[in-house]
Amino acid sequence: MKSALMEMTPKQQEILLRGLRFVRSAVALDMPEFTDELEADRRRQYAEIAEVEALVKSAASSQAAKA
Repeated sequence: MKSALMEMTPKQQEILLRGLRFVRSAVALDMPEFTDELEADRRRQYAEIAEVEALVKSAASSQAAKA
């Protein structure tokens, strides 16, 4: 996946990051009945989103360093 991110243009990376922010907001705004299981699932989703964001940001930094 990281090699695919390296092939993305900076504009494409920014679009992906904006999309991830939108997804994170959607997770935060989802208002079902609160349970501990729901909170654990929400935290898992946040962690997955953060992981993808870190990959994109890392690829962007690597591309900028090579330029």
